[in-house]
Amino acid sequence: MKTTKIPKNKIKRSINWGWRQKAKTKTCPLLPKMDGKIIAITGGNSGVGFETVKGLVSRGAEVIVLSRNKEKSKKVLSPFVGKIHSIKMDLGDIISIQSAIPSIQQILDGRKLDTLIGNAGISSLFPHTLSPQGYEITFAVNVLGHHVLFKILDEKNLLANNAHIIPVTGDLYFQADDCSPDFKYTGKRSMQAYSRSKLGVTWWGMECYKHYPNYKVNLVHPGVIPAGLGQDGESFFIRIMSKILLSPKGGAQTTLNVATQPGIENGAYHHNTMGKAILPEGDIALDEKKSSKFWQMLEGIYNKEINK
Repeated sequence: MKTTKIPKNKIKRSINWGWRQKAKTKTCPLLPKMDGKIIAITGGNSGVGFETVKGLVSRGAEVIVLSRNKEKSKKVLSPFVGKIHSIKMDLGDIISIQSAIPSIQQILDGRKLDTLIGNAGISSLFPHTLSPQGYEITFAVNVLGHHVLFKILDEKNLLANNAHIIPVTGDLYFQADDCSPDFKYTGKRSMQAYSRSKLGVTWWGMECYKHYPNYKVNLVHPGVIPAGLGQDGESFFIRIMSKILLSPKGGAQTTLNVATQPGIENGAYHHNTMGKAILPEGDIALDEKKSSKFWQMLEGIYNKEINK
């Protein structure tokens, strides 16, 4: 996999999102096979997650799909040939995460997860909303929910030694300077909540790498996909954007490469057009003081909510 240094200039960095994105996104090879591997993925019943599940199952992996709508998962995943399981889990609700764990244990039946892919995420194209536990919803789903899921799986010894943890982030994170559970916004400022959540995912991956050396942790930027830009796939805007942006299938390729290919080193940031990306000096993701404080905040929320 190639290695590229991300430009410090934000305009140049943004150009990398769309300029020849389709041509520069590496298609994941069909080999090696993943027979015998058990992989859990959040948000696997639509978009990039759905295409990621297809790619994993076609390579022989057994996949556990964690999503809010179990019935939708069963319906859209039923044509697949292979071992695939659907479990209801709403990442925005900590109680729902806890309730899903026994079903995961039942499927594993003494086995352990080889890979956990944190793919699920929501954009912020809605009014300011709180989760059932009272946290800003974009933060709750994109960041906190995955932290809670990972912590429970680890504490219950459901992750294999050297399990691969793959948080799916977004390079848009560089437009934020912090991530918090109480961010408030109105109108168009909702996109700030999304950017902040992706910074949170990036910090989470880097801190997880530090705190859990027994696991392999790699961040993925899947590319820019026209999901959530409009409901009408035939609209003029969507047709124009589709010429520049990736399809969900294209967006799944970087995650599949990281999850299936040999020689993927530990603790890297993988970008769909730049391969293993070296972050520029001064990048907000490299602010160890802020990321450490952020991790401690997540741990505090976890301990408070789980021990209620």
